[in-house]
Amino acid sequence: MKTPKRLEPLLEDGLIDEVIAQLKSGKEATVYLVRCAGELRCAKVYKDAHHRSFKQASTYREGRKVKSSRAARAMEKGSRFGKQELEEAWQNSEVNALYRLADAGVRVPTPHGCFDGVLIMDMVSDGHGRPAPRLSEVAFTPEEAVACHDQLIREVVRMLCAGLVHGDLSEYNILIDPKGPVIIDLPQAVDAAGNNNAFTM
Repeated sequence: MKTPKRLEPLLEDGLIDEVIAQLKSGKEATVYLVRCAGELRCAKVYKDAHHRSFKQASTYREGRKVKSSRAARAMEKGSRFGKQELEEAWQNSEVNALYRLADAGVRVPTPHGCFDGVLIMDMVSDGHGRPAPRLSEVAFTPEEAVACHDQLIREVVRMLCAGLVHGDLSEYNILIDPKGPVIIDLPQAVDAAGNNNAFTM
């Protein structure tokens, strides 16, 4: 396939070796299947604020740490610098959440870094080398559904113990691999204690 413009610098720098296919395009990002040092991984290319259709972003920003008081003031005023800082904070929030949750033992894709708005992470596999299906695409027996639900509740509890709420957890943000549910799409993750809206998410 033709290399997307945002992935060209990563190819040139040797961070990825090949772009294989587009896996998904959503309201916040487009995800590509890529090869890195012989491993299949995902490259999540974040859309900039003008192309994102995500609404009520301020609800999710509450309680997030900002680099400096200057950046906080710029974000509040909506200056050019402030918009750049907001964009960087939006992209970094998912990377930070993935590292934090992986350290806490939550089943999330292992992150390998974020480079100029492109998150590189492990591809979650179906066990046969193909990308794992979303929960919305899987047919369960009643017993399998109960087991998956129980496991998912345990993952949510682990997330809370790590101090995070997903913010947008649904059947579209959960992949099913041979060991069970894997939680994905975390740019809206919020601090469970620092965000007043966390309880309703």
